Amino acid sequence: MKELKRDIEHANINTENAKAVGSSGTARESGSIGTYYGGNIPGTSTAVLNYYKNGGTVPTGNGSTAEAGGTDVAFTEDLLKDGLKKCYETGGEPSVVLMNAGHKQTASSFNGIATNTNTIDDKRVIGAVDVYVSDFSTVTFVPDRYQNANRVDILDMSKWAIAYLRPFQTKALSDTSDATQQLMLCEWTLEARNPNASYGIFNLA
Repeated sequence: MKELKRDIEHANINTENAKAVGSSGTARESGSIGTYYGGNIPGTSTAVLNYYKNGGTVPTGNGSTAEAGGTDVAFTEDLLKDGLKKCYETGGEPSVVLMNAGHKQTASSFNGIATNTNTIDDKRVIGAVDVYVSDFSTVTFVPDRYQNANRVDILDMSKWAIAYLRPFQTKALSDTSDATQQLMLCEWTLEARNPNASYGIFNLA
């Protein structure tokens, strides 16, 4: 079950995978988080532009197309602040900034208005930043070993969920010789309740 959960996490945040309806000979596929950025403001034909993308193609925001191409740039505090501002403007209240290990180290070097500190008594140097207080919300920097290496996600977690068609379950299979076999499965999709409340930073080196 832990392995299946890791597969789900990887599919949602690592790959840029468009959703697919499937057919009798083709499996259904869930759209990943990155495919839900860039949709329209509800009730209009105006793009919400809740992403940073340095060239290349952009997703349509409904899970049906994946981002591709572009030129990679460095992850900066200005990119983070622009994303947090956009989330506020589109009604989001982000709580998590999801990133890979390298970008977490970069984020820990953001200056903000504070400085790294050291504790003389126990000889510790505090060189990491886990909580970032912006003008619009307070977010937690979360490193994830499955996160896409070229994208940072600023997420309003209340607007994302996993929807199950078939929840985690086991089924007995036919025994082979003296071996008892069982199948563990689940069937799920990413539920994007309001992706405009989050922000994606693509094309990061």
